[in-house]
Amino acid sequence: MIAFLKLIRLPNLLIIAFTQYMIRLCLVEPILNLSGLFIQMSDMEFALLVLATVFIAAGGYVINDYFDVRIDNINKPDQLVIDHGVKRRVAMGAHAVLSFLGVAMGIFLAWKCNILMAGGTLFTVSVIGLWFYSTLFKYQFLSGNIVISLFTGMVPFMVALFEVPRIILTYNSKLVQQQHDFGSAVTDTLLLWAGAYGITAFGLSLIREIIKDMEDVEGDKEYGCRTIPIVLGMKKAKAIVLSLILLFMTGIGCIQYIQLAAKDKYSFLYFLAFIQLPLLFVLVNVIAANVKKNFHIASILVKCIMLTGICYLLMLKFVLLKE
Repeated sequence: MIAFLKLIRLPNLLIIAFTQYMIRLCLVEPILNLSGLFIQMSDMEFALLVLATVFIAAGGYVINDYFDVRIDNINKPDQLVIDHGVKRRVAMGAHAVLSFLGVAMGIFLAWKCNILMAGGTLFTVSVIGLWFYSTLFKYQFLSGNIVISLFTGMVPFMVALFEVPRIILTYNSKLVQQQHDFGSAVTDTLLLWAGAYGITAFGLSLIREIIKDMEDVEGDKEYGCRTIPIVLGMKKAKAIVLSLILLFMTGIGCIQYIQLAAKDKYSFLYFLAFIQLPLLFVLVNVIAANVKKNFHIASILVKCIMLTGICYLLMLKFVLLKE
């Protein structure tokens, strides 16, 4: 049982669920309440969305490890689970069951939310994409990094994607009036905020994926992978990561400028302490990194920054409720 929980990356699945619930309770709900509107997805429907996302992610982790046994035997032999606690046929069966359940729940929910085509396609493409990531994309230059980062970015955005159609259906006349009076409706605000979180998740995930490629370069090179550090070399890979971090820090700095202008000093200080300074530490760590352990530490730090970014939603809810 412990081996299986390790295989499906239980901590990561909990983070996915935590992220989606935080978006719902600390972003979507307060923004709607400010306009006198209310969440339209029931708790049960939202739980289905979270479970569908978690099941598909779990299936993705399983199939990734299934095809990665040889490489992981070099990169992280102490973390092998396939054939070391979970048999290969059990892993393949688990992938099939988890993926099927995730897609089935996702399609049912998409039908309930009147986005059957878009929602059903999203879940189906996710399963197919994760399969091809494990068998093809992750061994190619940059494509694997982008695929995983896109899926990561969709996790927060999906909450608004499934909520907005129900809101439009229920509050159509109010939204039309908002559009007429203010030039935009509350649904636009929801999609903007959720999209911003999605883009942020995409950017941090891309940084982390390239760092992980630098960490795993030994095993990847042995089996002919064409990751960024293998194709371009470690120096250029570092330069790309550093450029992305600086670009990200600049974007966060722009947000902090807006926070100061709005006299939101608490958000400014939160971003400084829990996002900017840790990113600076990651930057310095990557510059100095010359062994596998250094890159591993940098990767963990980026993951922690992603988590603190989600936790900021608690403060954001407080700020919104003050308005």
